[in-house]
Parts: sequence; C-alpha cells; structure tokens
Amino acid sequence: MVVSLSKLQAWIKAHWNWLVLVALFCLAYLLGKKNTAGLLAQATLAKDQYKKDAEEIEKAAREKNKRDKKIDKKREEVKKALEEEKEKKLKLIREQKVDADEVFQNLGIDKE
Repeated sequence: MVVSLSKLQAWIKAHWNWLVLVALFCLAYLLGKKNTAGLLAQATLAKDQYKKDAEEIEKAAREKNKRDKKIDKKREEVKKALEEEKEKKLKLIREQKVDADEVFQNLGIDKE
C-alpha cells in the first residue's frame, strides 16, 4: 500500500498540469450547464419575436402595396377626366369662329 501511495504521489507530481486542466474543464462544464436552460428560453423568445416582427413587416408591405395601387387607380381616373375635359374644351374652341380683330377689340385695342 505504501508503494502504491508513493507511486500515486509521483504520478500526480509529474502530471499535475493535466489534472488541473481536467478539473477546470469539469468545473466549466458544470457551471455552464446551469445557464443552458436560461439561454434556451432566451433564444426561444428571440425567435418568437423575430417571427412576429417579420410578420408585421410583411403585413405593412402588403398594406402599402394595396394603398399604392389604390392611389395609382385614382391618379389614372383623374388623368382620364382631365384629358376628357381638355378634349371638350379644345372641341369648343375649334367650333367657335374667332376673329382676331374681335379679340383685340375686346381687349381694348382698336384697329388702325
């Protein structure tokens, strides 16, 4: 027994750095294991929040597209109405026989 105890002591003295390294590894593993559940819960919450944010962004984009289409449709209607009004006015102008002398007289310019 004394021989094996002295052999053990000599082995520990020769390999003390490996024993310390293994002990630190075990300590780090045990301390890190405690925080794993908390990190998992935090990651799950972050994932859920990301999905929620992505869904809100997609919804906002769909609403913007719908609003833009509605605005484009309204713009086209207004443009069409203005074109029709312009055509009507041009047609009226073409139908009216306007004499340049008469226009100048209406402005107060007399023909000399």
